[in-house]
Amino acid sequence: MTDKRSPHKRNRVAHSIYILAVVASFAILAMTIVLIIPADLGTPYEPLEIGQSFVFDPWEITLGHLHLSYPAGGVMVEASRHGELTAFVLLAEGTAHFSGNEEGASFPITQLVLHAHPAEIAVLRGQTFIAQEVLPEAMDEAMALLATIAHEEPVLEVFGVRKVFLPRRGVARVALFSPEGERATYIQARRTLWQGPGALPIALHNPGAKQYPPHDQFIMSLAILAVMLAAVAAGVVFVTQDYDPQATYGHEGAKIMWPLGLALLHVVVESYLVLQALHPLVILGWRVMIMSGILWIADTYGNALTFLGCTMKRVLPAIGTGIWTGLLLYLCGTLALPSGLNIVTADLLTNLVYVTVSSALFHEILWRGLVQGALRQHHSASFSIGVTTVLAALFSLIPALLAGNFAAAVLIQSFFIVPMSTIMLGLVYERTHNIFAPLATVTTMHILSFLLHF
Repeated sequence: MTDKRSPHKRNRVAHSIYILAVVASFAILAMTIVLIIPADLGTPYEPLEIGQSFVFDPWEITLGHLHLSYPAGGVMVEASRHGELTAFVLLAEGTAHFSGNEEGASFPITQLVLHAHPAEIAVLRGQTFIAQEVLPEAMDEAMALLATIAHEEPVLEVFGVRKVFLPRRGVARVALFSPEGERATYIQARRTLWQGPGALPIALHNPGAKQYPPHDQFIMSLAILAVMLAAVAAGVVFVTQDYDPQATYGHEGAKIMWPLGLALLHVVVESYLVLQALHPLVILGWRVMIMSGILWIADTYGNALTFLGCTMKRVLPAIGTGIWTGLLLYLCGTLALPSGLNIVTADLLTNLVYVTVSSALFHEILWRGLVQGALRQHHSASFSIGVTTVLAALFSLIPALLAGNFAAAVLIQSFFIVPMSTIMLGLVYERTHNIFAPLATVTTMHILSFLLHF
């Protein structure tokens, strides 16, 4: 750096309070942006659980542009989340009619899954007579059906903890299945969506639809998370070495557009590869190609590994700081948004190694080592972290842009969780200038998620 230390000794406590105020302000701003997004979400809850089974009388259900008819009745199986009825499965022969366009569309159905707010589910259920009856086969069928569509539920990942969401008032998600197994989808919200089997989706904008505010618990959860992150950031400053964050490194090398262009190229191409559901080895090969570009650009600034922070100098304190930060961030994600969801698969351990070694290491070298490091040569620490944060948030929208799916969970992830995690990882890297620190943070969060499941 051109000047590693200030002419006078810095007050570490005062500087920690300053960081606390800055990060809290940014967190509150991000939270405000999240709350004004017309999100079709509610409070985070755990996965759906099968409840009681019933038989119901003939039933006519109207959900906006969708009309459901069950002239002979059938079987209903309840599904609850966090002790509240948020979905039910209907197993009966019926007809669905969509009237959102001039042609309309009719669709025979034998299975249906409907997600909605508990109050609205209760109103719908009260439109017909139901009688409780224990039907094990129907409950098993409903459970299998819910498992097949579980991946479609809005999911938010908060520092290694995954959350699924309860629908807000005025929002309904319906999955319809024909006797032949064909699938249709209907989403009622400000942007109503209908997609018949083998057809393109039809989107209808409903500016007059009711807009309910997010659940109070969700607002409180975001506020608590913002305060927690600010406290963790201040703690990182307090336990790491003292230096002048305004001083710059001043090394000449590649223009800043080269690191930014490489990051953009990586995100666009990898998002496309993931969208095409290609083998993970293809994505790994692409990352190896990008890594060669990272090393080539980093070499223009001098020693590539030193520039990227891949150094053994003060590595143990850096790893210790990373593990401590990862533990605190995992606790923030667990405590601020309750009822976490741990998805366990047979290849969980393999996925854990892949995430921590391939994805986390690559991601930290690209964003912290290259992008933030290149900005740091001629700019202050706060400017470098801020620009990296904005770019990471914008680039995180690219997968949704390519897929054409801007679910509210995606927006919350991009405008709140990604900026918060980028700030924290950028601060850890800035205070240690060692890539093993943010890598230890990310690895700790994933390992804790794995261990605490058992």
